[in-house]
Amino acid sequence: MENPSPENLILVNRELDGVAYVIINRPKSLNSLTRPMMVRLAREIKSLASDSSVKVIILSGSGRSFCSGVDLTAAEDVFKGDVKDLETDPVAQMERCKKPIIGAINGFAVTAGFEIALACDFLVASKEAKFMDTHARSQLFFLLEIIIICVELYAYYVEI
Repeated sequence: MENPSPENLILVNRELDGVAYVIINRPKSLNSLTRPMMVRLAREIKSLASDSSVKVIILSGSGRSFCSGVDLTAAEDVFKGDVKDLETDPVAQMERCKKPIIGAINGFAVTAGFEIALACDFLVASKEAKFMDTHARSQLFFLLEIIIICVELYAYYVEI
């Protein structure tokens, strides 16, 4: 079985107009995330955040899914070490980013994919988009707090 590198699984295109596209590119597994993919996504967001030529980031998934969450066949690897290391946590890097991040959601945004979607400043969802958080089965998820933050960010960007 082929094991593609994280560079091929997280694609980044910087356009001349200041738009950067970040694409989760693992469509055969509905863009489920491995640990190397999560690290690469975090590093790319951090890099784009510090790139003065980038004005906005558009985050999407290839194929028929945005991100179906953590790859459960690689879950043991995903949860090794400090899973909430701010440098390698894509959600933490998205929250630190001062540039607007637009989530282009098509298909599934499940658990980790849902968290990544919620970390975006704006969401544009297709009619086929499906949002689901399976954390609710085992713990409370502070959705209200996230919604309040999103509304505040929206109000901030609308005023600009």
